[in-house]
Parts: sequence; C-alpha cells; structure tokens
Amino acid sequence: MSTVLGGKMTTDYHQKLLPVIRYLETHFNEPLQLEDTAAMANISPYHFHRVFKLVTGEPFAAYLRRLKMEQAVAWLLYHKRSVTDVALTLGFSSSQSFSKAFNKHFGVTPSEMRGCADLAAFYQLLGKNSKFGHLYSKDEHAPTWSLIHTDSQPPQRRINMEIQQFEKMHVAFVRVTGPYGKNYEQACGQLYQWVEMNQLPLQPAIFIYHDNPEITAPDHCRTDICTPVPEGTSASSGVEIKTLPGGKYAFTRQQVTEKAQYGEYWEALIADIVEAKLEMDDRPCFEYYHHFDPDTYTADVSFCTALKE
Repeated sequence: MSTVLGGKMTTDYHQKLLPVIRYLETHFNEPLQLEDTAAMANISPYHFHRVFKLVTGEPFAAYLRRLKMEQAVAWLLYHKRSVTDVALTLGFSSSQSFSKAFNKHFGVTPSEMRGCADLAAFYQLLGKNSKFGHLYSKDEHAPTWSLIHTDSQPPQRRINMEIQQFEKMHVAFVRVTGPYGKNYEQACGQLYQWVEMNQLPLQPAIFIYHDNPEITAPDHCRTDICTPVPEGTSASSGVEIKTLPGGKYAFTRQQVTEKAQYGEYWEALIADIVEAKLEMDDRPCFEYYHHFDPDTYTADVSFCTALKE
C-alpha cells in the first residue's frame, strides 16, 4: 500500500480503506469502536475520519447511517418487520431514536414506510419534491426490485423463468461505484488485463448488483465486475477476490440486442417471481454473460435473482 516516489514514502489510502469498507458493508449493524475500525486500515484514529471522508465522499457516521437506512427500507417494506425489531437489529437504543434518524433521512416515518404496499406507494408517500427524486428515473440497464405488477396488472413481457441450485463460486472482481450501467468498460478492461497477466483461464463476466437503485442514490450504487477464478487465487493490482454464495436462484437466459432490454428483462423476471409467489433472498442479484459482442453490444445473458431455500 506504500511506495517510494521521488525519495518520499507515499500511501494509497483507497487500498488501505478497502478492508474497512468491505467490513462495514456486512457488519454495519454491529457496535463499532473507532480504534478497531482505524486499525483495520492501519490509520491512526486521529486521522481516520478525515481520510475516510476524502476517500468515500461521506463522513464515517453518515456512511454508516445511510447503509442502515437503506437496509431498514428492505426490512420494513418487503418483510414487514416491526419498527422496534428493525431498530434493535440495526443497533439503535430504541424505536424512537431509530424513527427520528429514519425520518431525517427519508422525510417519512418508519411506520408510514411499513404501511406502503410497494415501492410505487412509497414514491407517492415521498412526493416528487423529495430529495430522493432519483427514485422516479429508471436506469435502462439497472435491475429493479420494484414489485409493481399485481393480479390486475399482468406484466407486458413473459419470459421463461427457471429455478436452479447454483454452486458457490470464487471470483475476482473490480468494484464500480456509481449509476448502474456506467463506467463498466474500464473495469472490465482492468479485470481481464489482470486475468491475462496472471495467466488464468478466460471465463465469462458476472455483474453483481448490491443496491436497490430505487432506494440508493445513483452515485452510491455498487456493481462488482467479476469473473470466476480457481480457489486460492490471490488478489493483486486493484483486483479483489471473494466467494459468490451458492443456493437457489430464479433466472432467465435472454439475447439482449439493445440497452433498454436489460431493465425490461429484470422487471419481467421479478414479476414472474411475484406471480409464482416465490420468496426472494437478500443475496445480491447478478447478470452472467455467456457471450458479449463489444462491437454491436449484443449479449447472451442470464439474469439471476436469489430465492430463499
């Protein structure tokens, strides 16, 4: 993480903070001590908050609060968990303190959120003048978690949905943070250059989507551009390694000829899952690219969403 440049020691703070950011993404509801968090990055507690804000663009406390609020939406809206249960799970001392934080973040109370039938009702509750106005704009590439189809509103597109048990997979990945569908080419180039340098077999690309683009602001949406690698492969040169969990998935394999079809196929898959009364899991959804033509942008893609066992 440190190099010598012109006789002076330099430090890559983005790399130093990676272990902290990855830890926070899955442990944000646990009690965190500043000294322990700073130690993960080998940064003094005195400088940690300033460095964290410069690297992520958000103060440490605001970053944690946003992750908690976005998770709260999923638990309240989709799982209808009680406000008190959500508050205590996220580490708040009481439902009152949680409600105050939630209201400050979204402009509505957790109880009002929980009472919404779906995201469309949530949009109406927020109002078009909300600071979350991005909720009304649909990214043509992004997967959608919005369950907008009901028995009286059948989906316009029917797909061949299949259900399959996937094995866990070790993947190398480059993280892209920003609007879904943007800045993927550079990440793909970096990833496959790394594959070639390490003399690894060429494998298909996998795009993992971590955030609900209808709740998380576009600038904060996270995509992992991945490719399968053998177990035991080491991370290097800005490429990370992780395990994609296996389990039951609903998926559809489609030929994509234009960008607008990505959103359409995601929405149709979710609609079929809802119609089949299958319960979705909180594991992130992903696209598996069997083939992609960089000249025509046509692709043979499997759209995959996790289901509860």
